[in-house]
This record gives sequence, C-alpha cells and structure tokens, in this order.
Amino acid sequence: MSGGRRGEANCTVFKNGAVLGHAGHTHGWGHQGGYAIACNRLHLFIAKQMHNEGGGLSGDDTWPPAGSDWVGVSRRWLDDPRQSAPFPCGKGGRGDTLKGAFLVVDTLPVTRGALDQPSLNIAGLAASDEHLFVSCPYDGTVKVYNAGDMSRRVVWTIGRVGPLALDAAGRLHVLGQGDVNCAPSLECFTPEGSPAGTAYRFARDAVPRALCFTPDGRCLVADDGPRQLILFLTRQDGIWSEVGALGVRGGIHSPPASRIAPQRFNRPVAVTCTPDGTIHVAHGGSTGGGSTVLEAFRENGPTLWRLFGLTFVDMADVDPANDRHVFTKEERYEMAYDRPCGAEWAYSAYTVDRFRYPEDARLHIWSAGAWVRRIAGRRFLFVQDMQAEHLQVYRFDEEAGETAIPSGLFAKRRIEGGSWPPHQPAAGEWIWRDANHNGAFDMGEYEVAPANAPPAQGWWVDDRGDVWLATHAHGIRRHVVQGLDSGGNPRWSLAAVERYPHPAALREVKRLRYQPAGDVMWLGGTDAVHRNQHWKPMGPVLARYDGWCASRGTCSPRWRRVMSYAGGARGHASCEPMAFDVAGEFVFVAYTGPSRRFGVRTGRVEVLRAADGVSVGHFELSPEIGEIGLQDIRECVRAVRRANGEYLVFIEDDMKAKVLFYRWWPGPTGEREATATD
Repeated sequence: MSGGRRGEANCTVFKNGAVLGHAGHTHGWGHQGGYAIACNRLHLFIAKQMHNEGGGLSGDDTWPPAGSDWVGVSRRWLDDPRQSAPFPCGKGGRGDTLKGAFLVVDTLPVTRGALDQPSLNIAGLAASDEHLFVSCPYDGTVKVYNAGDMSRRVVWTIGRVGPLALDAAGRLHVLGQGDVNCAPSLECFTPEGSPAGTAYRFARDAVPRALCFTPDGRCLVADDGPRQLILFLTRQDGIWSEVGALGVRGGIHSPPASRIAPQRFNRPVAVTCTPDGTIHVAHGGSTGGGSTVLEAFRENGPTLWRLFGLTFVDMADVDPANDRHVFTKEERYEMAYDRPCGAEWAYSAYTVDRFRYPEDARLHIWSAGAWVRRIAGRRFLFVQDMQAEHLQVYRFDEEAGETAIPSGLFAKRRIEGGSWPPHQPAAGEWIWRDANHNGAFDMGEYEVAPANAPPAQGWWVDDRGDVWLATHAHGIRRHVVQGLDSGGNPRWSLAAVERYPHPAALREVKRLRYQPAGDVMWLGGTDAVHRNQHWKPMGPVLARYDGWCASRGTCSPRWRRVMSYAGGARGHASCEPMAFDVAGEFVFVAYTGPSRRFGVRTGRVEVLRAADGVSVGHFELSPEIGEIGLQDIRECVRAVRRANGEYLVFIEDDMKAKVLFYRWWPGPTGEREATATD
C-alpha cells in the first residue's frame, strides 16, 4: 500500500483483513520502496531502492555516493518487521534508517524517473532458510545470497528475469516478460541454477506479474494482460500446462465496463496462497501515486474480505446533478449519507480503460484531483496534475459505461520527456480536442498559440464550463465554452480567449474561483508584504470582486483579507494557506501544515463568510480520526453545499494517503462543529 514517510504503510502486515502493523522505514531519508518481498522462518526481506536525495544525504555507511543509487534488500525480523535484523555488510543507521539492515545488491547511475521503472529495480525475491534469491532485470541475473550472513554466493545469468517463487522441492521459478521477439515465459531452475524441465510460454498478450504455489503444487500466475486473470498451471513430467483461471475474464473492463465487484481484477500485481488454501490477490490500477485493492477468497468459494487503499495525491468532487456520486481522478464512489461516520462511501467504478484508450493523459501524467461539471446537461470530468501544469478533460457516454473518455487537454507549453502525446506542437501553448471522438491524440486535433503561456497555476472550471487560468503576474484568462460538438466534446478555442488585467490588489495570483451567477470573482495570492513561505502554497491574501466580467476585471475588491500564517516557516509543512474554495455562503481555506505557535493542527480549514470575509471558525480533526499528513497538491480543498443545506468539504492528505472530508450543518452564525470522516 502507498504511504509517505509518516504514514509508513509501504510495507503493511495484514491478517484476516485486519492491519496488524507497518514495517516502517520504507519511504523518505533516501528510502524509495520497491517491487518485491519475501520471507523465511526468521526474516522478512523487502526490496528497495536507496538514493541520497540529490546529494542532500551523505554517509557511505547509509547512503549511496553522489551520482549513484543503490538497489538492494532490507532485512527485518519476521516477528517484528519494524526491527532491524543486522548482518556484517549491512548499511544504514543514520536518519530514519535501520542500522546495519540494508544489503546493497548493485550500485546504478542515477537515472531520472528510475523509481517508476521496474526494469531499473529488483523485480523479485524468494527466500528459503538457507538462501535469498534476488532478480535483477537491469543486468539479466539472479543473485544468490546466504540468508544468514547475507554474503553473495553465486550469480546466475539468465536473461529475461522477473518475479520469483520457490516450490516445495526448493526449485526456483522465474517469470520472464515478453518482447517483440519472444512470448513471456515461466522457467524452472534447480537450487544450483541448472534448468529443470521445459520453459512454459504464455500467450503473446499475457503480462505475467507475480507467481506463487498452492499447497498441492499448482502454480498461480497473475496475468496483467487483457485477460486480467489469475492463471492456474500444473506440471507433469517437467511440462507445464494451463488448467484454469480465477477471476472474471477481462477484469474491470468486462461488461459492465469499469464497475467494481469481487474478482473483477484491475492490474493484478501479486498473488499468494496460504497453507489452508486461501488465495490473496493484490491489484489496484492506479495511474499515479499508487493504490492497492486486497482480496482474499477460497478457490471455488465467495470472497472472504476486501480492503481498499485507493487515493494518494488526489482530491474528490461531487457530481452537480447527483451528490451521491463522488469522483477522484480515476475512481467513482457511491455515497450513502445516512450511514455512520466513515462508512458513507463505497468504491463503485474505475474510470480509466488503458486497453481501449492507451493515450489517456492519466496514464502518462501523474494526475492529482478532479472537478466534475455538467455542460449542456452532460457530465464531464476535469483532472489536473500535482503542480497544475495541465488541465485534462473527459466525457462519458452510455456505450463506454463508467469509463471517462479522453476529450481535451489544455497545455501551457510543449510536454517534454517522452513520445506522448503524439503529434503535439513543437512549441507554444496548445489545446487538444478529440475531434474524431476516438479518444486518441491524432494529427490535426491541436490548436496552438505562437508562444508559451506565462507562469501560472490557477486553473478553474466554472459552472458554465468556462475554463479560467490565473497567471502569476500577467493577468487572467477565460476560455469560453462554445457548446458541444456532434460527439459530445466541449469546444474551446485559443482564438476566443478573453483576457483580464492583473489585479492591483495582488502581487501574484495563484488560485481562482469564479461564480457566473452573480459575476463574482475570488482570487488568492500574495502582495508586496505577505507572501507564501514555501514555494507551493497559494499565498495568504484572499480577495472578492463583484461585477468582475461586467467591469472587464477593473473593479476594486469588495473585501480583501490577509489570512494568518507562520512567517519564516521553512519546509514542506509550513503553516499557511494552501488553497481555497467557495460554496454557498462560505469560503473554505485549507492550511498545508501545523503550527504550535498558532495552535494549528494538520487538516485545518478556516471558514469565512463569503459576504464580508469574516471568520466564523475552523475545522480540525476530532481525536478518533487522528493526525493527517500534509496538503500537498495545488487544489487540495473542495467544498460543496448539498440541497439540504449540508456542506461537504474534501481535503487531500498526502502523507497519510487518503481524502478526508468534513460534513457541516451551519447554524445561524455558522458555529456548529463539523464531522470528519475519511
């Protein structure tokens, strides 16, 4: 499961659907987690990558030298994974690392984006009481270590190596990924490294991601290809054959498309089988940030339990036409507001189809957060990325079920770093629209401006569907929606952009809200005196303008307020306004970090009257929720007023990997306390 340094849930221990604890020391201080795990009777082995945070961490006994990363294995005691199981050559001891517990398998040159590339990490681990086997796809080897003193015994050069598993006879099984010349494979080796039997060749479109063995000797393989199944293989006279499968063929993408149900797998990446025959499958499908769904079941029986870890660096919004439907960047949740606190939500749908729409921006940009709008009565999903560089647009139709179909993309400049999106302009600000309605970025579907957009992070989509962009110091832009085309895609044009001057009351503008009903503009940013302390928050100055469009942006503020902040704060968790939202009669301002001096805890949301900017109080977590970690994305708060007068306020939690929301029924002066849930 995903989690930051404080959440420490990268390696979590479960039993019968309950969390028993976290291994910890897996993220931050150079830790970057990994892709594999194994254990024997004494030890837990966790594959990890270590780096030195760009040279900020030094010490050869704990971190790699400048210009290098380590790939390796952390060894813990199985009965208490938080504790180091040290060995003679073990690294670690400084910062938030365990002393003498990290085995350096290889030192690799630092490669930008390497942490997201499995081929540059350890792909598999397997352990007996005598040996630890480590799969290294970057050099095509399996390295074998003594499980006691962790000394290297031998290196097997195999070629295509991936996940590993040991059978009851001690033979090592290796999954090899396919390529244009060869189908993926399952190969078997003796404990000495000699081939044992004929390799099994999977179907060409199979993507084997994990394997394990059942008590009766069958091999289970998680297939992340179009079938989305757990395959059952048996071996007779050294020859493997496929004898069945677990799950719904096609997984989450089988009809009804995108709907969540047991055994409708979504990118299965791990499978285990306990001695009593209980099968566990981990899958998730997250396009950015990481997510995990854990399911446990008997082979021919019902699901025993399911656990969801779904959101990380993400935000939620409510469908304006149906407040029971809540969306994040890739999930839809069904809400039942009459249920007890914390039990209101149910995971209902996953809106990405990577097989049908492989050019979906969510598969290529680490996206973060959602807005839901209705244009001409139709529902659209707008998605940002963490730093608000781009704005993605998705449509829905009955044929695609719950899938959000790529419809548009606003880019302030060329997207560098790869071959996506195809056919994009060589330079300049651009808009892509899916003119032929196939969800792909085709030639001739871009409109481009001669220059890049100026620095900006203040995207907003108003209730009409107009797209706004607040630049830091070069005014405000409004992309007026021009209706829908024949395929149901909204139309915007760079040629029809309205421009408004930079407001005199602000030095920089970093957040924006506009209400067409009433022609009211809200801007957040800085002035010459009051500025954001960390580079990411919006700044402490908030202003309301009435008659914005009617005056062409030349009106004076109805009110202007400088929000409280901890001056001189350093670091990511500075106590200052991160973002704001407006709903009903109130403005909701989210703070990104705590402050003992000001008595502010994490998760603080200050509530102002929209009419005059006067504070009516704030939300903070009640004791049963505990601390949340950090508000980290540009648009980390969303407020909605339901038809019954209740307010829902959603807050992104980065380090603790969730979306928290407050439920609030204000009294005559807005004094009633909120209920928090997650």
